[in-house]
Amino acid sequence: MDLGGSIRRRRKSPARSKRGGAKKSRPSKKPRRPKKPRARGKRSRARRARPAGRARNAFRRLLTALVVAGAGLGLGYLVAVFLMFPLPDTPIELQGVPDVRGEPLHTALAALADSGLAAGPVDSVRHPFVAAGMVIGQSPLPGLTAVARAPVRITISSGREMRPVPDLTRLAGDQAAELLAAGGFAVQVDTAESTTPAGRVLGIEPEPGTEVGLPATVRLVISKGPPTFPMPDLVGMTQGEAFAILRSRGLALGEVDRRYSLLNVRAVFGQYPEPNEPVVAGTPVRVVVGREVMTPR
Repeated sequence: MDLGGSIRRRRKSPARSKRGGAKKSRPSKKPRRPKKPRARGKRSRARRARPAGRARNAFRRLLTALVVAGAGLGLGYLVAVFLMFPLPDTPIELQGVPDVRGEPLHTALAALADSGLAAGPVDSVRHPFVAAGMVIGQSPLPGLTAVARAPVRITISSGREMRPVPDLTRLAGDQAAELLAAGGFAVQVDTAESTTPAGRVLGIEPEPGTEVGLPATVRLVISKGPPTFPMPDLVGMTQGEAFAILRSRGLALGEVDRRYSLLNVRAVFGQYPEPNEPVVAGTPVRVVVGREVMTPR
């Protein structure tokens, strides 16, 4: 009996279960494929390529927007030029604007008509030196060009402003000068001696109420008071002589002070104002006259 062959047959026969049944054979597993190594270099290159692609897409969008905007502007320009504001069939005739300043109004209007232009509004303003009716301004200015029959605005002088001279004879000199200057007058101040109190207005030239053209000069004459003269020396004169001198100079006799004196009996030995002081007519003068000393018997 071949023992080795039976053992080999048993190994080759399917195995039986404990209950005596034959065991089911398990399906054989498929061999696994070896995993390929990851291509790390390709993935990194792909990641790097993504920002460049985004930049290209942004540039394309910007370029597209610029092209669309340029096309819109060009279309708008064509519509404005050819549909809304088309050029005239005939060229516009331009005229040079002449200089009419310093000319009378009628001469200026004739010059504008000869140049193919029309006269626009005519304004007038006061001017201190240009005579009335003379052109002092124009618009457009001379040397420019304008279309044919375009209006030219003209400004003429209406002459100097006329104002009456106010009556300021009852005011003080400084107040009168301020009022005249505020009214546009130039003020010239002179002084004169007068019995009128000093600082008062004595006269106005031109006379109050006279209409003059501005700017004009008004002359004010202001009192500097009555004339003065030196006080005479009365010392040593008798009382009668001193009184006569005072009357001849227009001075008034003031208080007479009589004092006892041994050397100046009935003579003036004191006075007020003092000699040579400036005085005016009518100034009262106080004198001191010597009185005889009474001796007891």
